[in-house]
Amino acid sequence: MIETRRLTGALRTAHPGTMAANFWRFRYLLWYLVVRNLRIQYKQSIFGYAWVLLSPLFQLLVYSFVFSQVLNTPSQGGVPFLLFLLVGLIPWIFFSNSVAAATESISGGGALVTVVYFPREILTAASVLTRVIDLGAGLFLLVLVMLVEGEPLRWSALWMLPLLLVQVLFTLGLAFPLAALNLFFRDVRFLVAVGLNLWFFVTPVLYPVDIVPERYRFIYDLNPMSRLVSSYRWAMFTGVAPPVESILWSIAVSLAVLYVGYRLFKSMEPAFADNV
Repeated sequence: MIETRRLTGALRTAHPGTMAANFWRFRYLLWYLVVRNLRIQYKQSIFGYAWVLLSPLFQLLVYSFVFSQVLNTPSQGGVPFLLFLLVGLIPWIFFSNSVAAATESISGGGALVTVVYFPREILTAASVLTRVIDLGAGLFLLVLVMLVEGEPLRWSALWMLPLLLVQVLFTLGLAFPLAALNLFFRDVRFLVAVGLNLWFFVTPVLYPVDIVPERYRFIYDLNPMSRLVSSYRWAMFTGVAPPVESILWSIAVSLAVLYVGYRLFKSMEPAFADNV
């Protein structure tokens, strides 16, 4: 009976407004966890925090060599393939790394979950926000490559910021239930790794969505990451705002995923301490 009441109470307050209030109330803990995650991530590495830039740079060089030199992939719409690839690769790296890290945020919480009280979503959010710093480094790399390639930085590039915010909300919405489920079923993290690999190839990171056969285009229309990646490229290279319908669709999906994912997370939260 007590557990039922706790679950009912948790669900009654499980909405993004409560989540935002918890983030603000525990903002110092959230910041501490982000800093701790960064230190752990690069602890005892030779290059240290330089990996924030080196990691996306190495991936960019490998993909660029394979597709531009080996497969002779031409520039896309007059945009050098290196830039075309980078604009899609940066948000994807953030997304995949965030989901993978956040999936293990609760199961790796250990004593924090069992001893100290705080809203458990703080752990998952900290895993995602840690990767936002990597995302910032990737955007810095993008600006450098644009300067080297002589590509102008258009005003429409400002649309990257609200689009990235939408992507963060979508990522959090996925991360919450995955983090909770992985606590009860530890093989979830392996399924997530497989799912991200498959998702990568149905997202137009390495190729433009225009080359996808019409009969398969609906898959890309339903894929939120496909819409976001296409909107990023639109904002960076066309000089005009991305299509309104794509932006509104991405916002609606992200908010819906965040709402449902957060409620699922809070419904499982009362049993966290017994399963860590």
